Amino acid sequence: MFSYEHYLPFASFNASSIFFKATEVFRYGFLLDDFEIGGEVIQLYSYHNFYVEIVYGENFDDIKAIRGITVAVALEKYTDSDLFDQALIDLFAA
Repeated sequence: MFSYEHYLPFASFNASSIFFKATEVFRYGFLLDDFEIGGEVIQLYSYHNFYVEIVYGENFDDIKAIRGITVAVALEKYTDSDLFDQALIDLFAA
């Protein structure tokens, strides 16, 4: 069902136009969550082997930015480090 042949590598994705990035994410990405950080609405998608942030303007139809972020950046920005560490310990203890 899923094939990596359609996905862009991280550097190529970030170098693409906002229109092309939106097309790629909405076609092949998976919405993980919505966040409101500092008055901005951000949607986090998984795409291939990295994550994508879509930042919306005041009008939810206006996309201000689309950027690919690494797994490490996503973990640092969107997870509580204490909860993550405890979940990792629980996983290995199981």
